Amino acid sequence: MGVPVGDVEIRDLSADGPIVERLIGWQIAHYRKAFPSFDRDDWLDFYAPLMRRHHGSLPVLLGAFVEGECTGTVAIVERDDLDDVDGYTPWIAAMIVDPERRGSGTGTALLEAAVTRCRDMRFELVYLWTHDMQDWYAQLGWEKVEERSFRNVSITIFKLDPIL
Repeated sequence: MGVPVGDVEIRDLSADGPIVERLIGWQIAHYRKAFPSFDRDDWLDFYAPLMRRHHGSLPVLLGAFVEGECTGTVAIVERDDLDDVDGYTPWIAAMIVDPERRGSGTGTALLEAAVTRCRDMRFELVYLWTHDMQDWYAQLGWEKVEERSFRNVSITIFKLDPIL
């Protein structure tokens, strides 16, 4: 049983085949315009370690459920797509919410659960990057680390102290 947040229940998720296929569809649709090179194989490579994870270690995949249906996910990984940020770990990555549920609080619930998990795992800082949600993360207390280009798209890297 997971932890309810409003009408959203957040729980550890086993990234099985049917769920991964649904997530890949959401990811490709969301990132298609900014990152057209992110294809199905890229997302399969991302989710593969999440399908083999060991309890209590990274990577972690959390799912949001409403009335038993998966409505979004977020991952916590040791490294994200950026190659030259060795000092930054862990990363909140690949957060995605069913397009029909956006604006419902599901994303906030997922993010809060991921930060709580990072706190429980005793990480001093946690990172993420975004190409389109800078204002939202800043409003939630995330601190901008830097702006850069990734695959020719402007992104912002943020950090948060999960203990605060």
